[in-house]
Amino acid sequence: MKLAVDFRQLFANVRKMGVKEWVDFSVDFNSKLIEIEVGELETTKGLEVPLEDIEIDPQSGVFTYQGKHIVLFIPDHSFKYDEVILNPKELGNKYHLTDCSTLENMRSIGRFKRYHATRNRTGIFRIFGNSAQESEVPLSVCKNCLKKLNYQNYHYNRTEVFNQFTLEEFFTHYETFFRNEPEDVGQNEVGYAENWAEISRQYRSSIGYCCENCGVNLSTYPHLLDVHHKNGVKRDNRPENFRALCRLCHSKEDHHNHMKIDEYDSRLIERLRIEQFENDIPF
Repeated sequence: MKLAVDFRQLFANVRKMGVKEWVDFSVDFNSKLIEIEVGELETTKGLEVPLEDIEIDPQSGVFTYQGKHIVLFIPDHSFKYDEVILNPKELGNKYHLTDCSTLENMRSIGRFKRYHATRNRTGIFRIFGNSAQESEVPLSVCKNCLKKLNYQNYHYNRTEVFNQFTLEEFFTHYETFFRNEPEDVGQNEVGYAENWAEISRQYRSSIGYCCENCGVNLSTYPHLLDVHHKNGVKRDNRPENFRALCRLCHSKEDHHNHMKIDEYDSRLIERLRIEQFENDIPF
């Protein structure tokens, strides 16, 4: 895409500052920065890429990012991290080859941005948990992706195709569909922001410490009000990605089965709901 850039106002402001001499310069778009970013895409760490930049190759049906053949995976294993590193092939998040039914479901609940792209062929992926711990582990391919692509006649020999699947063979199989691939850029961050406690407090204060789902006011018990990331990305701290939820409502969100709420706190929230909502009845 061609960009039209107008620097006339900038130069006018510079002249007002008394600058009389100009120096020509050029930008090298083939710099080492781009090489580093391309290298990141080839690693087990992968790159976080915007959903709108992920495409499906019309001929092969596989994922592409700026013309490059990729697979997608979720590095964030949150609460189940410790279990996953003991048995990653069985318990870890599956990696994806195409826009299968699993991804359609994740996108429908607004959690697609949790996925990262990689071109690494080893089958090893760098994952992390709730804190800063990281590990490189083998993950398994998504069976729904194999089914949608009918990879290696998967419909007729599912067990053998799944057990013998390798990313090396998969990328090689589709190499002929990709030529003259452009460069990639991206970034990756682990865990919550260092000042998350303050970010959370400010947001809860801004909405009066009320649950944005059930409406209970927890200003007297602020520790029972959580700030939920709508898209599941812990570093995405835009206000529009937040939703304040009492711990009861929060525990009922998708992918939050791990949340355990103390029986005393649960009864307290339910009692506050009854008291506050009864006071709102106009008769």
